[in-house]
Amino acid sequence: MTPTSRRAVRDPRRLARGFARLATDLTTVAVFAVLAAAWAVGFFGVLPKEIWVVDFPALVAAFFFDTLAANEFGVRETATFYPALAVFGYLEAMVVVAVGRVLRTRLVGVGE
Repeated sequence: MTPTSRRAVRDPRRLARGFARLATDLTTVAVFAVLAAAWAVGFFGVLPKEIWVVDFPALVAAFFFDTLAANEFGVRETATFYPALAVFGYLEAMVVVAVGRVLRTRLVGVGE
């Protein structure tokens, strides 16, 4: 590896640009919309609540964050649950898209 390419690999701005690109990608927004719809149809009883299994990581993180806010900082009710659910749901969508892209690049051409 040349010194220039080593410097490019260690550049923290590269990671920040990649994170911002992933966060603003239309695919991430679409996956978040699907996750939000899955939560909503379970919440309103259109489908059984078992549909929430796709939202499980975001729900666990939101419940943890809400419990932490209530126990440590005295925040009552669900003041932090729904905003935390939205944030962690979007982060889950970003992870799903990133994993999908990595798998697609690694598996392209396999089996052809």
